[in-house]
Amino acid sequence: MVLPMIIIGAQWGDEGKGKIVDYLAKDCGMVVRFNGGNNAGHTVVYKGVKYPLSLLPSGVLWQKDLLIAQGVVVNPKILLEEIDFFQKKGCKISLTIDQRANIVMPYHQLLDSATEEAKGDKKVGSLKLGIGYCYEDRNNRHGIRLEDLVNPRIFKEKLHEEFILKKKRIESVFNYKVTTSEKEIYEEYVVYGKKLQRYIGDVSKIVAENSGKRKILFEGAHGTFLDGNFGTYPYTTAVNTISGSVFSYVGFPPQGLNVIGIVKAYTTRVGGGPFPSELNDRNGQLLQEIGLEFGTVSKRKRRCGWLDLPMLRLAHRLNGFTSLAITKLDVLSDLPEIKITDHYLVEGKRMTEFPSSLEIVSQAKPIHKTFAGWTENISKIRKFRDLPKNCQKYLTFIEKNLNIPIKYISVGAERSAIIEL
Repeated sequence: MVLPMIIIGAQWGDEGKGKIVDYLAKDCGMVVRFNGGNNAGHTVVYKGVKYPLSLLPSGVLWQKDLLIAQGVVVNPKILLEEIDFFQKKGCKISLTIDQRANIVMPYHQLLDSATEEAKGDKKVGSLKLGIGYCYEDRNNRHGIRLEDLVNPRIFKEKLHEEFILKKKRIESVFNYKVTTSEKEIYEEYVVYGKKLQRYIGDVSKIVAENSGKRKILFEGAHGTFLDGNFGTYPYTTAVNTISGSVFSYVGFPPQGLNVIGIVKAYTTRVGGGPFPSELNDRNGQLLQEIGLEFGTVSKRKRRCGWLDLPMLRLAHRLNGFTSLAITKLDVLSDLPEIKITDHYLVEGKRMTEFPSSLEIVSQAKPIHKTFAGWTENISKIRKFRDLPKNCQKYLTFIEKNLNIPIKYISVGAERSAIIEL
């Protein structure tokens, strides 16, 4: 039996999941995106050209069967633009979107903007794309699903009910002006429904029928520490991002998974929230500059710090990684020395796993292991034994400390710049 593979970010997202999904998709039959929305972007680089993705699964360049599960919330305008972009690049799009997927509406984006502004200094760094409020509607059973959008009569009825409620909430509670009308939304979105009609299907059933027969790759969005339950709450997303959530978000029974944890060779995060290993010095600036640490969707600068093992230990406990993929290792080249956060000290006590309390996290003092750097350009290397000795020592320490085998090492932006062990 072929175990399904699942790609999970082990940090705060932006670990390079898109590249690893693209690399592994070559040998898979289908790629399934199972959570998040268009706030979670991936970038694939092929022959020097960047292909940004926010909703389409990253297997698109291999022209694989692409599936978007019901756990994803869909902004139809963005999705259709992505489909058009790749079709113009000559890609044949074989796409199925689960009819149960909820639709991101303009009033979700307005609510997002209004509430984020109202929070002032306590804002959590939302991109104001309406993703969280779409999930709120879904969980409160107020959502408009794809199956509604493709039925003009039902869509009109549901939109009428929701627009009245949302307009009152936005204007009365937040004193925020709603500049669009119900009629304008209907006329715009009913066209989206007609265009998406051809892609609608039952992803849960398709996965069940193919499980064990074809190689299936599940593509997770965000990262473990943005999980709505186990992340650095409230600086998280509205969804579950750990491996076990794939079963309910896609709709198939619990079974064995090949869980690949994607780990950036250092640590980054976007927006507010605790970050014990953050570097507010020249090293942090260098990582940001060399690593081009800007959000695919947000364009915001990513905060940078050393690799954090307490984070990865908790990520492993929550996800059950069977192997690791280390990304952006090349960014560390030319640093005279490199550090890894081995554990924290909190009031004199040693902590080896990331704590759940933000109060404790704020007191955590990172204790580092220091490694000598390397000056060689590693972007053309394709075998582990050819890496600089100091680079090998850095990777071996990670592998032995976490007791998880490293299976893939990314040494450059290009699709082919991967060492497979």
